[in-house]
Amino acid sequence: MRLNKRILRILKENKLRYLSLLILIMLGSFTFIVAAGISQNLAALVTTFTEGYKQEDLSFRANNPITDMAELEKEAEAIIEESKSFDAELSDSLTLRLLSKTEKLNIPAVIEGQPLFGPEDILLDPAFAKANGYAVGSKIEAAGKTFTVVGFVSLPHYIYPLKNVNDIMVSPNNFGVGVIQREGFAGIDNPTSIYSVRFNDRTQSLNKQARQFRQRLHAEGITESDWVDIMNNKRARTAWASITGLKAMSVPLPAIMFLLCCLIIGIMIWRMIRQESVIIGALYAQGYRRRELIRHYMAIPLLLAIAGGVIGGFLALPSVAPSVIAMVSYYNVPIIDIKLSIFNFFIAILTPVLFLGVSSYLVIRSELKRSPAELMKGSKEKTRVNALERALKLERFRFSTKFKLREQFRSISRLLFLFLGVTSASVFMLFDFTIMNSMDYAFKSSTMDTYRFEYEYAFKDLQYGKAPKGAEIFGAGRFYAENNEGIEFYVTGVEPKSTILTLKDSKGNSLPNGQTNITKPLADRLGIKAGDSVSFMNKQDGKSYTFHIDAVANSYAGQFIFMPIDKFNVKLGLPQSSYMGLWSTKKLDIPDGQLSGTKSLRETASAMDELLGPMVSMVAAMTIIACVIGLIIIYLVTSLIIEESRNTISLFKIFGYRRREIRSLILNSSTFIILAGFIISIPVMTASMSAMYGYLGSMINLVLPTIISPLYVIICFVAIMLTYQISKLMCAKKVNAVSMSEALKAGTE
Repeated sequence: MRLNKRILRILKENKLRYLSLLILIMLGSFTFIVAAGISQNLAALVTTFTEGYKQEDLSFRANNPITDMAELEKEAEAIIEESKSFDAELSDSLTLRLLSKTEKLNIPAVIEGQPLFGPEDILLDPAFAKANGYAVGSKIEAAGKTFTVVGFVSLPHYIYPLKNVNDIMVSPNNFGVGVIQREGFAGIDNPTSIYSVRFNDRTQSLNKQARQFRQRLHAEGITESDWVDIMNNKRARTAWASITGLKAMSVPLPAIMFLLCCLIIGIMIWRMIRQESVIIGALYAQGYRRRELIRHYMAIPLLLAIAGGVIGGFLALPSVAPSVIAMVSYYNVPIIDIKLSIFNFFIAILTPVLFLGVSSYLVIRSELKRSPAELMKGSKEKTRVNALERALKLERFRFSTKFKLREQFRSISRLLFLFLGVTSASVFMLFDFTIMNSMDYAFKSSTMDTYRFEYEYAFKDLQYGKAPKGAEIFGAGRFYAENNEGIEFYVTGVEPKSTILTLKDSKGNSLPNGQTNITKPLADRLGIKAGDSVSFMNKQDGKSYTFHIDAVANSYAGQFIFMPIDKFNVKLGLPQSSYMGLWSTKKLDIPDGQLSGTKSLRETASAMDELLGPMVSMVAAMTIIACVIGLIIIYLVTSLIIEESRNTISLFKIFGYRRREIRSLILNSSTFIILAGFIISIPVMTASMSAMYGYLGSMINLVLPTIISPLYVIICFVAIMLTYQISKLMCAKKVNAVSMSEALKAGTE
């Protein structure tokens, strides 16, 4: 059709405008393919690894060896395997956990090098090896023995290799895992025996099967400790939290970009048809049919949607593999295969086509409903005062303010596009800053304010007597909510006059340790207030215990209930003078054979610093992307304002207004909306973060506070306003290019 020759000319006349729309569509398609590709490949890799190499369902230590393993396996319908573990101190700040090679459960996967052959061979966690300079073939001194690094290994129960199961962040500079032959433990004093269990029935409730298995152990006279089930094991669940999070984020971000494109395309097409109504009426009169004209005007949005989807898709496909590899380097999973989904590629193209096609069709069809005679008369500018203008009573403002407000309010769709666009870009920018600030507060500031000790020692068995100088005793029991087994936490018994544990209320007043206090994240999740009496299930014995909560501590250093240790021992039926751990301000000389685990707060802080390093780069990249999106949106709206105000600009020039004054009236008219969009983005982002943190809590039993730093808010505000200024500079030439004759031409027409 000859009419379609106009399409290329229309695109050339507004190159920057359509290029901006193309970039938005490309970003949407790119984001969808990369996020979906990472989540799908990572899910496939983790699932294949955990199923193929038999990840455990639970693990525990026993006070007595299990003598008849085969009989217990038959009764419990499970696979059970015993393994050895020993924490070798390579230096004051570096620990290597030696694990024995297993055959039935948690089977080691060699990802580089060769398998173990002799007792002097060792396979290392690749992140630990890289951080500490151990290459294949190098020697490592551990537990008084010399091992040769023959390769690198992935373990199904150490996908996220945390030192302690309740830690949050991995620190390969402080902790790593190595696998050796069982014979390699010869000569190592008191290695820990750990039993791993995997149930054959994968459809039944894990908690139900675990409860029945525990009862069988008790019937055999075996008492278990350090019981960890896979649903509460962050070494396994953290990876799934990332996978499902990426799946969830792969939809809304592209959808927002496509919806913004729909809105601006709809405005542009509607304006184009209004301007060309006389031409359209003439074409009707010449015999063109309505469906031919609809196809003609639909060509532009469909071309943009197809081109943007295809370009974004082709740019995303080579980015999926490096992104998956980067994620896998964070989670220790062997890379078997990375698949590129053609289905995702077609979705990334069809989605913008569908979004833009439907929205454009509705706009075009509504305008072309008018008869040829009506169209040939031309469209008259509507100058009716809308409800928003009447509500604000613009007459009371001075001329410049009144003009700027009317420029925005006379086009609600354009105003909505700008408002939503700025809000989205601001939320996107604030999002990463807030995550970084929340993690820093929870794992450094709040932890350091609450705990005034350096080391935590957890014993395998009950201890008695007084604590060494500079240390305090504590007891701990794992509990969960009766109506929600996913919310698991510790009830901790502390010394009533403890100076190491410092809890404060919401007003900053100190709370006595001689009462029962609950930390704020746990209180919020369970809906508990001061003065409540609540019942919880003990993970150890399966019994229900009732606690009276005296106060809520404004601390995010974990999910805990703290109570005096003497009351704790009485309530759980433990000996009066017993305890399970020590908090110490200095390093204590305790034999490793007595300990089930140790923790250093300094290591936690250094791990946080390691994590924040890459996060700063990620935040900078996200800020740049948000600025680009904001620049595109503000430029599109500003250029539309200029196009729609050409006659007004021309009249201003005829009346003698200076260029600076005209630019101020036209280009600064969006300032109010941009400020409003940024201000609204703060509560929107807060609500989004609260929802995301709630999801995170349900996945890995971790609660983070939403901490908004005024400094980061100011940084984001400066970035948005700087973006606004750049867009005004880009549009200033268009204002200057409008001649005085525009108004005269309009008058003659």
